[in-house]
Amino acid sequence: MNKGKRSNVPSRVLAMAAALAAITPAVQAEESSLKVDGYLRQELSWNLRDWADTPGYDDRRKLSMFRTTVRVNSEWKATDDITVVGKFRASRETKTGFLRHLEKMGANNYGSADGRGDIMDLYNEAEIRELYVDFPLGDRTKVRFGKQQVAWGETDFFAANDLVHGFNLTWRSFLEPANEELRKPNIMAKINVDVPELDGGVEVLIRPGWDRDKDIGTELDIYGGRWSSQPYAGVDFRNIDPYDYKNKEGNYRKVTGGVRWSGVAKDINYSLSYLNTFYPSPILNASSTLGLFGMPTTPSGATTVGRSNSLGVAGDIIYPVVDVFGLTASGYSNLADAVFSTEIAVIKDAPYQILAATPTPISQAVAPGFDGIKRKDVLAWMFRMDKNIAATQTWLGTEKPMFFSMQLFDKWIQDYKREDGLINSVGWGGRTKEHSFLLTGIFSLSYDNGRIRPEFVIGRDITYGGGFAVPSVTMELSKNLRWKVEYDKFWSDKWRDGTQCTYPNAANCDNAGLFGYFHKRDQLYTSLTYLF
Repeated sequence: MNKGKRSNVPSRVLAMAAALAAITPAVQAEESSLKVDGYLRQELSWNLRDWADTPGYDDRRKLSMFRTTVRVNSEWKATDDITVVGKFRASRETKTGFLRHLEKMGANNYGSADGRGDIMDLYNEAEIRELYVDFPLGDRTKVRFGKQQVAWGETDFFAANDLVHGFNLTWRSFLEPANEELRKPNIMAKINVDVPELDGGVEVLIRPGWDRDKDIGTELDIYGGRWSSQPYAGVDFRNIDPYDYKNKEGNYRKVTGGVRWSGVAKDINYSLSYLNTFYPSPILNASSTLGLFGMPTTPSGATTVGRSNSLGVAGDIIYPVVDVFGLTASGYSNLADAVFSTEIAVIKDAPYQILAATPTPISQAVAPGFDGIKRKDVLAWMFRMDKNIAATQTWLGTEKPMFFSMQLFDKWIQDYKREDGLINSVGWGGRTKEHSFLLTGIFSLSYDNGRIRPEFVIGRDITYGGGFAVPSVTMELSKNLRWKVEYDKFWSDKWRDGTQCTYPNAANCDNAGLFGYFHKRDQLYTSLTYLF
């Protein structure tokens, strides 16, 4: 069974990638049909607060990430009609003192004989990000086949329709502005058919199920690593609930896909879509028997789905398949001098963790969420306004109007009943409400002909409380060199106190929401990127 680990990246991989970057100009000069570009990036981050769940260790000001990445993109025009695209990435990190401490606590130790794993297996990687071929079929049809990324949606944050792929959030959580760096590419056939008579076109996706098991679903840091959620630093949950990629509810070999119509109607860009895909959030499939801590095996009170019982002693992690019916629309308003867009998705039978009125013994001993799964239809939507504000040229001395974007998100659970006991996530006690509202804003400025770009991103969880603020500045030091500095701030009045949440009260001791998961996880981040 796949254990979710990544292999170490040999130093020669980075050396080869750097060499390829060095010879890029020569390659382009000799062969115009081959284009190569990419970047070499150094990233560092520091903890700004002492974590609450690393007893006896002061995390403040500790270097949490020292990451070197090489990205190479190639495009080869084999004929006038056929193009081959390859995108490759290799990363290697230094094991900082902070990571060593998490490793000693038990981070990423699943399957290790001595209870001690190598935390660097989470972060070092060398992979083919994308490798596909584009070719036409007749005058109207274009085909893209191979490992690729497809984005369906209108938002950069908490997506409603952009559910084609999962994301890897183990090293940077949701803060990475370039979604393509976190998105998990899949092997697919994408077929686009132009229909000019109706001012639109059809896009069909077919994923044949040839991917690796770990290429489905959004991957959270359940390994106890750098972006583990408070209070679970150093805890590798796979020891009691490993991944089950072959569960009948979401076998990674299952053929999935979708169809989307995109068009223009009276200056409104719109799309209608249907998608059969893996639900992105990991779902805990609780064990139907109880045998923790040497206790005799007895019924737990939970019902295991997709199998007679789970693979792990307390459960396993699955990505159930769901159907998603989507709508997007965007257009410019002269009255507001702004672009408005919306994204609506009806997710049929979305899975939720539940907390029973009388929690199972596993939930009482470990954390809420080990009581089973309940499915509900969900209407997820987003409304966004993008506007350029010229007043900042006078108020703040910007060279051009400030870009401002505001987005409001909601997940509206249909046939909602409080007695169903839905919770937001396994491991925390926050009860899911009928509506879950989240508001975000982006303020982007520009100085010195675009060479200095300050930005401020802020978000507020209206329903459950808490939020985040991310001020940053990106500086163009030269034609090819970019330097970014960023502060990641989180706050919430509700979090889980790991010292108090113990048996028999582990299931009912907190009401933590999304930003309670990031309690005391503030970071200072910087990156230096050389583009070639």
